[in-house]
Amino acid sequence: MDNTSQIDYWNGAAGQKWVRDADRMDVMLAPFAEAIVAPALPSPGQAVIDIGCGAGALSLSIKASAANVSVTGVDVSVPLIELAKKRSAAVGAGIEFIVADASVWKPKEPVDLVVSRFGVMFFADPVAAFANIHAGIKAKGRLRFACWRPLKENPWALLPLQVAMPLLKTPPTPPEPGTPGPFAFGDSNHIRKILAESGWSNISIQPWDGDLVLPGGSASETADFMLEIGPLSRAIAEQDVDPSAVKVALIEALQGLAGDDGRTRLKAAAWIVEAEA
Repeated sequence: MDNTSQIDYWNGAAGQKWVRDADRMDVMLAPFAEAIVAPALPSPGQAVIDIGCGAGALSLSIKASAANVSVTGVDVSVPLIELAKKRSAAVGAGIEFIVADASVWKPKEPVDLVVSRFGVMFFADPVAAFANIHAGIKAKGRLRFACWRPLKENPWALLPLQVAMPLLKTPPTPPEPGTPGPFAFGDSNHIRKILAESGWSNISIQPWDGDLVLPGGSASETADFMLEIGPLSRAIAEQDVDPSAVKVALIEALQGLAGDDGRTRLKAAAWIVEAEA
């Protein structure tokens, strides 16, 4: 199992972009922190692992919502973990953040709950990764995570690509189903198969549908965000396309979508997945 490409990606320019946009991303993805945490609050004395914790928003939410629990955040990105540590120290949360690959890393002691907010879709060998995660949780321990449904069901990510398509040199090649990436878990049957084969039981996969408030208080600011993060950002980088022309097209499209407050709201579709060890 070789996750080198993902580790390199999240420790390069992409990781730095996510650090710069961490506060705005946390606001945009706040509904998912609530969807993951609220129904699965750990009991006092329990231990929690946050897989693909990024800048620590989900870890901090759990620590703030549950009394006397131990929280450990794990991520491959050094810059994001450094930011997570600073955030935790600023509020005295006492969360341990570790730079590690969750597909092979194990906690010192088995934990009670494993959570993730869009951090588990990047494993080169997801069955082996989830088997390793299963090995680090107590009997009857719980797994709960959010992952994206297919790109075609997520206008927040699809619309920028559609707008930019005439300006790209070639249409982006859709990845093979199950290829590590943001939309690798779009097929619920694929998720169920992975979890069953890696030892998990009582698997529940529920759809989440709603609107995301995209970062930016104007069409121009939201266009800047779309150029920074998401499938469009990768396409522009890979094809060496002039982003200024794409931004003009994005602003024109977004001006018709922005609300009275200047913010753009677009549909999002995810799975909320739960399983038992």
